[in-house]
Amino acid sequence: MPIVRIDIQAGKSTAYKRAILHGVRTAVTKALGVGDDRVTQRLIETPAEDIDSSGVRSDRLTIVEISMLPGRDADMKRGLYREVVRGLGFEPGIAEHDIIVIVNDPAEESFCVGGVTAGKKVVDPEE
Repeated sequence: MPIVRIDIQAGKSTAYKRAILHGVRTAVTKALGVGDDRVTQRLIETPAEDIDSSGVRSDRLTIVEISMLPGRDADMKRGLYREVVRGLGFEPGIAEHDIIVIVNDPAEESFCVGGVTAGKKVVDPEE
């Protein structure tokens, strides 16, 4: 159940943002072998004046953070990084140096969706 946060500079077109969302979703499902229905994404836009990247990156700086349950090995993560960079390079045409991918894979007890953490229902002590 990968949960993806994508940060970009504000002011991009809807088509540009849709291309990023599509490219990252495709990379995640392909590289991790998860169903499309298991991926949740959100795209966050930050005003240019609130980004400080020391002039090293362009206005297409894209930071992709993927949180998922632990268990994927380094090779699978490298494959994920390659797929994200390839996909975003193709459409909407973001240069490699403007793409940062971060994987967070916290312990199972640190992930809860719908009251369930790693297959165990979270019990309310009041029940």
